[in-house]
Amino acid sequence: MTVAAGVHDVSTTLQAVASFALLFTVSPGSRAGPAKVAAAAKAAGLAEFSAAELAAYQALRDETELHVLGSAFVKAGRLTQLPMGRIALAPSVSDPQAPQAADVRLFMHVSGAALWEVWLPGQPRNFDAQRWVSWLDDQAGDSPPCRVWRALQPMNRAIGGSDAYLQYLPCSVVRLLAQPLTALTERHAADIVSLLWRDRSTRTLKPEVINTELKRDYCAREGGITLLGRRAALDIHGSEDDAAAATVATGLPPRSAVPFLVTLELLLIERAVLLQLYERLAQSTPASIEGLLQLKQQVTDGLEEYYGATLAVTRFGDAVAEDGERLLGIVELYDALMDRLEAVSFALTTRYQQRMTEMQFWLTVVFGATEIGFIAASIAAWHYPRSELGAVLAWTVGASVVSAGVLVALLRRRMDKP
Repeated sequence: MTVAAGVHDVSTTLQAVASFALLFTVSPGSRAGPAKVAAAAKAAGLAEFSAAELAAYQALRDETELHVLGSAFVKAGRLTQLPMGRIALAPSVSDPQAPQAADVRLFMHVSGAALWEVWLPGQPRNFDAQRWVSWLDDQAGDSPPCRVWRALQPMNRAIGGSDAYLQYLPCSVVRLLAQPLTALTERHAADIVSLLWRDRSTRTLKPEVINTELKRDYCAREGGITLLGRRAALDIHGSEDDAAAATVATGLPPRSAVPFLVTLELLLIERAVLLQLYERLAQSTPASIEGLLQLKQQVTDGLEEYYGATLAVTRFGDAVAEDGERLLGIVELYDALMDRLEAVSFALTTRYQQRMTEMQFWLTVVFGATEIGFIAASIAAWHYPRSELGAVLAWTVGASVVSAGVLVALLRRRMDKP
């Protein structure tokens, strides 16, 4: 896909439904039960989903997970989805058109890592990438992610987490109304890249930069474009995907966007699992061999769960996962974890060698002192009459103690030499 110029064309207005998925990864430390999670949602004042909303979302979710992740992953039950409810957001002071409803779901992995998925359903509006970029800024106090996270904090603490999240990744889901995708890419290509980068600058991007980004399209369907960056993701479809009306009516993510959202969830879960393991290794190194063995076993078990959080072999999943692991820093984090684990293995080997050296040391002392004691006993028995067994015993014990002391001093000095 090639563009002639990287300009922000505001002369043509396009109507679109822009919804947003805000993904926050957290580390509760332990897997909270459904009752605890439900109590946290109730205490936070979230409105419950209706039975129809729950059924519609679950049917969409089940169908997509089976396709993207495969039946083996689904049956393993590593990932649990808990519907939390709907947050009513007060109108934004800086932008009254900002989303005012947020549907919250919690995904908990068996490793203890968790992900808050917040869906902000959209309404038909003019295409305005710069406005949406400001909405997705998690550093602006009045932005939707900041207001959403303030509402999530009490629930995150209730399930054992902290006030901070590990990672934040927004995904913009845009559906054009009555316009093909080419109407957007030909006139707003620079805006698409700005939305992907969450770039608030108004300076013009170079055409070659725009072309490079747009070429990394993962969507296999005509009329769609799916992109992933370090700071955001987006899924845009033109009128070829007639899902805008249904998206507005149901408030659910478009069916065509759910595979991408599921893939993003798994990538973020992977990173959260690795980060947990890395922090466990970085916090402290046990002094004992038993502690090192336990730590290594815990990390190894955690890696099994990390390997379990992998995507099924599909064209879409493979392409997004490969680039996503690089863009989101999963590859670097995995390499760093392996280096830490290697350091633990080295420490384990060193401690084991030290223990064996100490065992050899004391065995030498014990057997050496005992042997000298027997020699002293033989000499004393020959020198003293049989009636003076006390003197023989004194010679034996004394010779053993003295020889043990001499052996300890000599062996210690030899061990201390570099």
